[in-house]
Amino acid sequence: MRAGKLGATLISAWLPVAVWIAVIYLFSDQPYSGVKTERLLGVLNIPIRKLAHVSEFAVLFGLCLRALNLTRPGVRSGGLGRLPHALGAFLLTVANAGLDEWHQAYVPGRSATLSDVAVDTAGAVVALCLWVCISRLSRPREPA
Repeated sequence: MRAGKLGATLISAWLPVAVWIAVIYLFSDQPYSGVKTERLLGVLNIPIRKLAHVSEFAVLFGLCLRALNLTRPGVRSGGLGRLPHALGAFLLTVANAGLDEWHQAYVPGRSATLSDVAVDTAGAVVALCLWVCISRLSRPREPA
């Protein structure tokens, strides 16, 4: 692959990941956001915020998986052949969940908890399970 094409591929693959991580960190950098959303959402505050975390990190998993599939050739495509990429995307997502919580420890009115890392990880697990189901459905059928 030519250097120019490789650079363009790396940028098109990883730029969405970087932008999404920036979005996550911008949301995490909002001081006292829990208090603010509680006023607006009332008793639905916690469920909506947790669902948002699951969704954010499910998207991050998908973007990481896409980037790895585009930039790490040599893994068999189709079905579960890209399992190493999926595991890599999972690890990148969980690592980012931990870094996000660590970052929140320094934001006024925010806290860093392992339970929030678990909620974020749940998003990666949901996305990984969806990927496994879709991969199994898309694999070539054996002739009867």
